[in-house]
Amino acid sequence: MRKAIWISSPVSGGVPCFKKSFSVNKKLIKAYIDVSAMGFYDVKINGKSITSTIFNPGWTSVTKRVQYQRYNILDLLKEENEMEILLGEGWGGAERLGWDGPDRPFFSPSLIFEVTLIDDDGMKEYISSDDSIDVYSSYIVKSSIYDGETQDKNLEIKYLGKAKFIHVPTTIIHKVGEDIVEGERIYPLKMFNDNNGDRIIDFGQNFTGYVEVSFKGKKGEVISFTPGEMLDKYGNFYNKNYRSAKSFYSFTFTGEFDTFKPLFSFMGGRYIKLIEYPNDIKFDSFVGIMVHSNIKRTGYFHSGNEKINQLYHNIIYGQLSNYLDVPTDCPQRDERLGWLGDAQVFCKAAAINFNVLKFFTKWLKDVELDQHKDGGIEGVCPKIHGLDVMVACGWADAATIIPYEMYLSYEDTEVLKESFPMMKKWLEYVESRGSNRYLWLGDNHFGDWLALDAPYGESVGATNLDYLASAFYAYSTSILINVGKIIGEDVSYYEDLYKNIKKEFLKEFFIDGLPKGEKAVLGKTKQKTCYTQTAIAIALQFGLYEECNKEKLLNALTSLIDEADGRMTTGFLGTPYILHVLSDNGRSDYAYNLLFQEKNPSWLFSVNHGATTMWEHYDGINENGDFWSEAMNSFNHYAYGAVYDWIFANTLGIRRILPGYKKVEIRPIVDKRLGFASGSIETRYGKLASSWYYQDDHIVFEVDVPNQIEAIFVDNLGKRITLNKGKNRLYRIL
Repeated sequence: MRKAIWISSPVSGGVPCFKKSFSVNKKLIKAYIDVSAMGFYDVKINGKSITSTIFNPGWTSVTKRVQYQRYNILDLLKEENEMEILLGEGWGGAERLGWDGPDRPFFSPSLIFEVTLIDDDGMKEYISSDDSIDVYSSYIVKSSIYDGETQDKNLEIKYLGKAKFIHVPTTIIHKVGEDIVEGERIYPLKMFNDNNGDRIIDFGQNFTGYVEVSFKGKKGEVISFTPGEMLDKYGNFYNKNYRSAKSFYSFTFTGEFDTFKPLFSFMGGRYIKLIEYPNDIKFDSFVGIMVHSNIKRTGYFHSGNEKINQLYHNIIYGQLSNYLDVPTDCPQRDERLGWLGDAQVFCKAAAINFNVLKFFTKWLKDVELDQHKDGGIEGVCPKIHGLDVMVACGWADAATIIPYEMYLSYEDTEVLKESFPMMKKWLEYVESRGSNRYLWLGDNHFGDWLALDAPYGESVGATNLDYLASAFYAYSTSILINVGKIIGEDVSYYEDLYKNIKKEFLKEFFIDGLPKGEKAVLGKTKQKTCYTQTAIAIALQFGLYEECNKEKLLNALTSLIDEADGRMTTGFLGTPYILHVLSDNGRSDYAYNLLFQEKNPSWLFSVNHGATTMWEHYDGINENGDFWSEAMNSFNHYAYGAVYDWIFANTLGIRRILPGYKKVEIRPIVDKRLGFASGSIETRYGKLASSWYYQDDHIVFEVDVPNQIEAIFVDNLGKRITLNKGKNRLYRIL
C-alpha cells in the first residue's frame, strides 16, 4: 500500500461508513483492493460484499503487526463505482479487551486501503485511503465484541465529514492466519417461558457466534435479546457469569421482511432471553450461526457408549467455539483472550481433531513478538494494553510445547526453526530466576489451575508451585534439546543443563523416591504440597524420577485416586497427563475408571448435567445444582478436552512413532463399557482408521492403513504384527 494512509472517522462512536466514488474509463485486466483495519472492516463495491469471510483482518499483536487482505474486485466494477467500508472497533480498535480496566485500547478504530486498477496497456491507477474520503453514519448504532450490537435501518444517514489521518505505529503484513468464517447453522430446539416469565429460546447447543433473525415486523418494532449458557436449578435463564459483558443485541424492523445478524460482534451461549419483541414472533424466526477459524476437520470418533460420545461432541464444539483466530479461553464473558495455558494443554488433541498448523503458526509468531526482552512470556497473547498477566510455568511453556507438537503432528520443521530463538530466550529467562539456576523457585504462578485438591472455591490447586515451575523448566529444556537436534543446532549446553535440573529437582522435591509433603486430599488441602495426583503424574510424564522408584510412584498415584473415592483431583496442568501415565505403566484399569467416573470431579459429571461443550470447572455446577462463583465460571472452556488425545492413543490405540504419523503403532486398549470404538485421523500421508468391537467370543480389530504409512499392530501380549496397506482385520479371543 504505497500511497495509502491510516484514516479514522472525524466523529467518535457508532460504526462509521467510509465512501469513495470512482470511475473506470479503460478496459481493465486486473483490479484488486488491499485493505486492513484497527478494528473490523466490511467492504462493499456497488452494493456487493467483496468477501464471505468475517471479522477481518483478524487478531494479531497489533502494536507489532496487523494483517491485510487482498481481494479481486474486477467482476464487481462498472463505469461508475461506489465503494463503502464499514468500520467496527473489533479487536484492534476495541474500547476494552478483557475484563474492565483503564486505558485499554492501543488504537482508535482506523482503516487503510488501496485499490489497484491495471488496464490492458499495463498502466496502473491507485485509489488510496486519505483524508479526502467522505465519512457517514450507518445503520449500526453501536457494536463491540463484549457488549453486542444495535442496528436500525430506519435511521437517517448523516454526513460526518472528511476522514482524518491517524498515526498507527505498526507493521502491515499480508494475511498469514486462517480465514474466520460462518460455520454450522443451528436451528432452535424450542421457545418457552421460564419460571420468571422470561421468553427463552433454546438452541440445544452452546456455541460461539451470533443469532440471525428473519421476520416481518411493523416499522419501528424492535427485537432485542441477550444470551446465556445455562438455566439455573429452577429452570430460569442465567448469565451472571458473563460479568461485565452486556452481550445485548437489538434490531429495529423496517416494515418489510427483514433478516438481521450482527456484523462486528459475537457471543457465546446456548440460550437467548428475549427482552423486547413482537408478540407474534415465532421461534423459527431465529437461527444460531457458529463462527470460528476455517480449520479443516481431520479427526473422528464414535463408540458404543453415548455418554463418551457426548463428551467427544463437547470436545469438538469446545474447540470450534474457542478457535476464533487465536486460541481463546471462552467466548461469552468479558475475557475471550488468548490464554497460553489453555492452548498448550489442549494442543495435541486439537491437532487430532482439526488441522491447526496454520492457525498455530500465526499465533506463535505473536507469542514471539510479545515476548519480553528478558525472555519472559506473559500468560495471554496477543498482549492486551493495561492488562499485565504474570509469567507463569505451564502457560509460558506453550512457547516450547506447541511448536514441538505441531512438528510431531505435521512433520513441519519450519515451525521449529521459527520458534527456536523464542524457546532459547524463554529458557534463559527461567535460568535467570533466583539463586539456583537449575530450579525455578520463589515466583508466583497459576499453578495447577482449578484442581480439586484445594478447598472448595479456590482457583489454585494444592501442588507446590516451585515443584511445578521446576518440572516445566525441565520439560521445556528437554523439548529444546529435541528441537535443536532436529534442526541442526548445537544443544550440548542444554543437555548438561537438563541433567543438572533433574538432579536438583529430585534433591529438592523428593525423599525416598516419593514427593515431599503431606498427601493431598480431595477438596481439603490447605497447604501446598508435592504429594498430589498432579505432581506424581507430571513426574512420571516428564521422566523426573529414578527408574528404581517408578513403581513406587505409580502405586502412590493409584493410592491417591483410591483415597479420592476413585476420582482425579488434577487441574489444568495435571489433567492432560494423568490417564497417559496410568495406561503407559500398565494401569489402564485406573485410567478407564477415571474416564467413566460420573461423580464430581469427572468428565462425565458435566455430561450428566446436560453439557454440550466443555466446562471451565469440573464443578461449574455442584451436586445441588448451585453454580460455582459467577466471577469465573465458563461453560465453554476447552482445556479439559485434552482427554481426547488419551482416547485417541489408547482406546483407538493410534500411537505416533514418527512425526506426521509416517510410522505408527496400533495398540488399542479395550473396555466393555465402551461396547465398541471407531475413529480416524486424516494425516499428511492419508486417512488412518482404527476400530474394534465384540463379536461372539472374540474381539475384532480393524485397521485401515494408507499407502505411505508404516503401521505395526501390538496385541495385548506384546506381539508385533506389521500391517499391510489398506484394510486389516485381526482377532483376540476372549
